[in-house]
This record gives sequence, structure tokens and C-alpha cells, in this order.
Amino acid sequence: MLESLISLLESFFINYGALGVFIGSIIEEIIAPIPSTIVILGSSLFMLHELPLTLASFFDLFIQISLPAALGMTIGSLVIYFLCYYLGKEFIVRWGKYLTLNWEDIEKTNEKIENEKRGGLFLFGVRAIPVIPSVVISAFCGVMRYDIKKYILITFLGGFVRASILGFIGWQFGSFYESISTSISSIEEIVGFIIIIIIVAIFIKRKIDEDK
Repeated sequence: MLESLISLLESFFINYGALGVFIGSIIEEIIAPIPSTIVILGSSLFMLHELPLTLASFFDLFIQISLPAALGMTIGSLVIYFLCYYLGKEFIVRWGKYLTLNWEDIEKTNEKIENEKRGGLFLFGVRAIPVIPSVVISAFCGVMRYDIKKYILITFLGGFVRASILGFIGWQFGSFYESISTSISSIEEIVGFIIIIIIVAIFIKRKIDEDK
């Protein structure tokens, strides 16, 4: 299946270039089964593999890969953000008691994150790191009802850095494209699971401390 997808992506990027990266990044953010690295790694491999390692080539990387990918990731992630924004409160109110969570806990956490500069830097950092699944960050910010303007800015900037890193890897190590994409996707699944456990554990610990 992955080989068929790679073949499809190759013709897609060759025909549509940066527009294809933009569209592919939107789809990649919304449809979970698609490996979150495949569009950027594939596009840089097929579009940049013949370019020498020069400043002009890095400019091509930023314009053809990083910028459209960051825009696509930002737009695509807003779908997840708004779904969790509007459905998250109902879910927490109905099911949060089984995790010792309530909506007041969510509001306090969001207020703390938004009022601290470290909160924005943290979200930027996790958005920029390739092995951290983007959908988890989008869902977290949506449930928290994180300020939409800050969310868009952080997502775009973090997505630009993420796309630049993955784009460079695909450009320079394209021959290992399939194995790299599969490895990063596997790591993302593990990291995503760990992040969810940590978030729940933090809320539970905070609740226990408050009840003492």
C-alpha cells in the first residue's frame, strides 16, 4: 500500500509542485491513517533531489516545501482544533469523572498556559519536532480552547520548522525515503500514546493534590 501511495505522490508533486505540497499537507493533517511525514519527505525527494547543497537550493526548499507545507498543516489542523474545541467540553463533562477530570481543571490549565510565555514556547517546540504527532497537539489545543490567534501563529511557525527539517532529510536522504517515513511514523505513534498518558497523569495528580 505504501509503495502505491509513494507512486501516486510522485506524479502528484511533479504535476502540481508547491500547490501539491499545500493540498497534501492539509489532507495529511486531517486523515490520520496517512503517515504524517510522507508528504514532506516525498515532495522534497521528488522535487529537490537533483539540486546541489547551496543557499539557492535552501531557498527552493523553503519556498517549494516549507512554506506551502506550513500553510497546509495550519489549515488542516484547524479542522481537528475546532472539532475538539466544540466537542471537547461535552466529552470532559460527560466522561471526565472517570479520569478525575472536570471542566474547571481544563479552564485553569488553559489560563496558566496562555499567561506564561513558556506555554507558547512549549507548544511551538512540540509542533516543530517531527516525531511528535501533530494531531495530538491540535486536539490538545482545541480541548483547552487555546487562543485561536496564538494557535495559528504557533502552528504555522512550528510547522515551518518541522517541514524544513523533514524537507532537508527527504532532499539529502531520499534513497531511504520509505524506511525513514515508516520509522518516524512508528515513533510518532509511540510518542503520541506517551503524551496522552502524561497529560492525563498530570491532571489526575493535580486533582489529588487539590483534594488533600
